[in-house]
Amino acid sequence: MESSFEILIFKTDIKTEADKYNIGLILDAVADIRRWTVDCEDCDCVLRIETTESIVTQIQELVSNAGFICEELTY
Repeated sequence: MESSFEILIFKTDIKTEADKYNIGLILDAVADIRRWTVDCEDCDCVLRIETTESIVTQIQELVSNAGFICEELTY
């Protein structure tokens, strides 16, 4: 049986493939992240994360420390 997960959505300034690669090195190291994507075509450069835990603050800190803007979008 698959465990449940949460979807977190953030507005970022991750705009290029190089940016995605660099942030991927960081996000791939977080065990609680099941999957992540960045929509560089969206005006908000949306970072979408599927996670098994609520790790909003951790994600914001990691992305910000990498030099990017990261604001949670609520829906």
